[in-house]
Amino acid sequence: MSTGDVGRESLRLLSPLLGTAVTIPVVAGYIALGAAILVGRSLLGVAGGGWRRLSAFARFQRREETSPRRAA
Repeated sequence: MSTGDVGRESLRLLSPLLGTAVTIPVVAGYIALGAAILVGRSLLGVAGGGWRRLSAFARFQRREETSPRRAA
């Protein structure tokens, strides 16, 4: 076995490992990005729901304050 054969053999063995070493962080990054987007959208949804409830409550109070009182 010559030096060239050893070099080619080592490249053949290292190539899949290097491919995996690059692929795993990329996939992990996409998963982390997707999780961050889902969490962000959920937080925005919760905040929007709370804001809708508060604004509906405020409209209800204003309506009661401006409506004429009925005689009993």
